[in-house]
Amino acid sequence: SPPSSEAASSRHSQRRTFPDDEDDASAISRLLRPLPIPGSNDGEYDIPPRPEAPCDPELDAKVMKFYLLKRQGKHFNDTLMQNKAFRNPHIYAKLVEFVSVDETATNFPKDLWDPFDVREEWYAEAIAAEQKERSEKLSAAQTPGARTRIAFESSSTSNSKGKEREKDNRRSHHSYGSEDRTRDR
Repeated sequence: SPPSSEAASSRHSQRRTFPDDEDDASAISRLLRPLPIPGSNDGEYDIPPRPEAPCDPELDAKVMKFYLLKRQGKHFNDTLMQNKAFRNPHIYAKLVEFVSVDETATNFPKDLWDPFDVREEWYAEAIAAEQKERSEKLSAAQTPGARTRIAFESSSTSNSKGKEREKDNRRSHHSYGSEDRTRDR
């Protein structure tokens, strides 16, 4: 059910505003650009420096195991696709539940995009009611009986021309057939 209009309007008033000279494409591009990495050169993404600490032996063994399997021609994705459990149509829901993923979450700040901020007028029932209201206003605005008659054109001139064309077509078709008959003899 739709949230209360007071809560929705208070959330909308907290939204971030953008400069008027910025078009939609550049605003979206700016919003989707990743945040700078603290401590990196100019905040750009780069390969991090080699870690000083030794690698965890358990992690190293796991990576080496998958590396050796790949060299043997076995690929993790192929093995996963051949697994019967993976063909289960409900696997997605189970995986989402298993890793506790919030499918409606967002990485945008709440003042920029709140996936739970849904206006009442966005629901199907409200849209249908608005369409019905517009339709009723339109039909009420049309004055009944304004068109009292429909003017028809006489078709006698066009009909006689059509009959002449029909006769010409019959003659040409008939003569075409007779030429074929004489040629066949």
